[in-house]
Amino acid sequence: MEIKVIYRGQEKVLHFEGERVRAKDILKALNLSKDYAFVVKNDEVVSEEEIINPGDRIRVINAISGGVL
Repeated sequence: MEIKVIYRGQEKVLHFEGERVRAKDILKALNLSKDYAFVVKNDEVVSEEEIINPGDRIRVINAISGGVL
């Protein structure tokens, strides 16, 4: 299965075996941790267990951590 993903302003096409792809599979394919990035499916942040379909609009966004006040 092919999934198109926008990451850091660039479109990437990821290839997966089988018919079931989850958000955590996308992060793993991009070598990202769920602690430092999250998946947006059709303009909604989703959990790592969310099923991703080929027609979904997917973006991966790096989490931003703050400093000390």
